[in-house]
Amino acid sequence: MKLCLLLCAIAAPFVPLASPGAAQEPTVALVPGEVLLKVEAEGIARSKPDLMSLTAGVVTTGRTAREALDANNQLANRLIEAVRAQGVASADVRTEELSVQPQFARRNENGDAEDQLPSRITGYVATNSLALTVRDLTKGPGLVDALFQAGANKVEGPTFNLSDPAPARRLARQAAVAEALEQATTYAEALHMKVGRVLQVSERSYAVVGDALNDLPQLRSTFSRTTPLEPGDVTMRVNVWIDYALVPVR
Repeated sequence: MKLCLLLCAIAAPFVPLASPGAAQEPTVALVPGEVLLKVEAEGIARSKPDLMSLTAGVVTTGRTAREALDANNQLANRLIEAVRAQGVASADVRTEELSVQPQFARRNENGDAEDQLPSRITGYVATNSLALTVRDLTKGPGLVDALFQAGANKVEGPTFNLSDPAPARRLARQAAVAEALEQATTYAEALHMKVGRVLQVSERSYAVVGDALNDLPQLRSTFSRTTPLEPGDVTMRVNVWIDYALVPVR
């Protein structure tokens, strides 16, 4: 929590000094007897996710770039067919990565590092990855199983999110404002004053934090059973700064 108190002893408005070119925030004048209280508060709202995202791909090797890519294309086509068979819409499937890169020799026959020797290509690695969005979480475990059965050997995620974050953001904003008022009331009572009026409100940031699982590649040996996935909750966080005018208790 950040806090600032300013006592207004004269009727003239308080105008902060700023360096040339600095952005000027609107300043609301205080009246005699008011005290300016600046409060920063965070509001949190938790919701059940309705989206799952993950990246699945295949990595293959070959003596030539063409050999590595041909092997990769076969597995990638199987992967796409498996995704479609699970009912994932075309709009929710996107190629995330397609690359073919050389592999270089790193040591000579004696096992010494070849830092001083010319690099030597020993083969090629081809990668094709798909970014997937699942809108029915009940299909998530079956999709993961199908990916590994189709030959996926590179999986990242899943992450869980909200298709419409607006309701959660609204609740988090309300919680942030309530928290700010509670803080202001606490300080006002300690100063034998009360909260008067709101001078300024600023939303500084908001973020959606979803749960993520990062160990799916370890589950390939168990694809004959349904892979357990726990979506948990998605947390929406909103930070606000609110300026209050505290007034004497009469």
